[in-house]
Amino acid sequence: MSRDMSSFKEVIKSNISGVNTFFAGIRRVFFGRMRYLLLKDFIMLRRDIGGIILMFVMPIVLVVLMANLQESTFNVVKGVKIPLFLVNNDVDELGSAIEREIESSGVFEITRGEGSSVSEMEMKISASEYLLGIFIPKGATQKIKGNVQRYVLSAFNGIEKAPLKEDVKLTIVVDPTANGSFYALIMSTIHEKAQKVQFAFIMKEITSQVNDISPVVISADNFSGEQFTVDAKFAIPQESNIVPNAVQHNIPAWSLFAIFFIVVSLASNIIKEREGGSFTRLLTMPCTYTEYLLSKAIIYLVVALLQFAIMLLIGFYLIPYIGLPALEPGHSLFALIFMALSAAVAAIGYGIAIGNIARTNQQASVFGAVSVVIFAAVGGIWIPIFVMSPLMQVISRFSPLNWGMSGFYQIFLRDEGLLSVLPYGGALLLFGTICFIAALLYKSRCSHYS
Repeated sequence: MSRDMSSFKEVIKSNISGVNTFFAGIRRVFFGRMRYLLLKDFIMLRRDIGGIILMFVMPIVLVVLMANLQESTFNVVKGVKIPLFLVNNDVDELGSAIEREIESSGVFEITRGEGSSVSEMEMKISASEYLLGIFIPKGATQKIKGNVQRYVLSAFNGIEKAPLKEDVKLTIVVDPTANGSFYALIMSTIHEKAQKVQFAFIMKEITSQVNDISPVVISADNFSGEQFTVDAKFAIPQESNIVPNAVQHNIPAWSLFAIFFIVVSLASNIIKEREGGSFTRLLTMPCTYTEYLLSKAIIYLVVALLQFAIMLLIGFYLIPYIGLPALEPGHSLFALIFMALSAAVAAIGYGIAIGNIARTNQQASVFGAVSVVIFAAVGGIWIPIFVMSPLMQVISRFSPLNWGMSGFYQIFLRDEGLLSVLPYGGALLLFGTICFIAALLYKSRCSHYS
């Protein structure tokens, strides 16, 4: 019995020793080769100075520049006022009320030009001295009062036909360099203020007519007309301290753009090795093509994560020094890491596919850069998707940068967790995997026919 047990133990020991030897051999062969492949790819990347600048310096410049340019759009309470040239020739209730309403809005920096004509005001606006000019004609108050009196009298006397009215024309001149959204905002603001003044005149005239027939004198002086308030807020969790602004938009957007721009360097390095003959020499080693591509994927995965980390550090520490709010990363570190890894895998897979399919370095560089720019344009990096045409909104759903932006927005703007970004990160991982498999299949097919 003891002899059987000892022989059984010897068999177990020999089997364990054999298994250990097997795995040691695998580690020695695979990791030994991989170590040298990684070293080779690191040296190639270090020599690509232009690619390093493109991958690290360009996104830093872009994020700082774009965050500054867009800050006034995302934060309108910065104190930046619109220069306005106001000509109030009415010098009566209407002109004074409109002037008072414009001043109280806090949006405009008013310069008064009493006595100026419409043509003189237009010359100042066309010379870009002001973005906006408003001309209130003489006698505007009396004309509006007359219109209101005739309207109220007709209403009280039961006359259904609308009375004749004198036109009161307020001339608004806008600088032609102002974009459409600015023009719409200005017209809406001025129209609102004019309607408020007109409402006050109507209320005053109605109370006057009522007092003529009522034994009790009534007054509408204390009636403001504003019967409700608007509570506007962003749709984010109540416990979140994230405030949507230009920084929260631009850091993830240009981080994603930078990660995908590694496509140019990665594809170029693959083609350089193929054209320079070093890839042919690598084939003499006991190295599979999958290992060859995996070593590049590992190196560029580290590069992509470094890019993302640097952009986050810029958002945390550099951005506040230039007068912008600091980046708020949300509460889910796992979601942030998952999205960064997913974007990196998608970019690496796409770069490997281009490097295998393109025949020359020029083809890879041009196609890689242009395709990433197109992905960014239709994916919402430069232009918000909601302002695109319906067709472009459908097309944008097929952009991997749109998937990445949607996932990062869940983290940086909505303060969501890992579950909410799984669909977007999963789509990026699937895209990268499909591109990697396509590269292997294309290489296998080319090798078969050659």
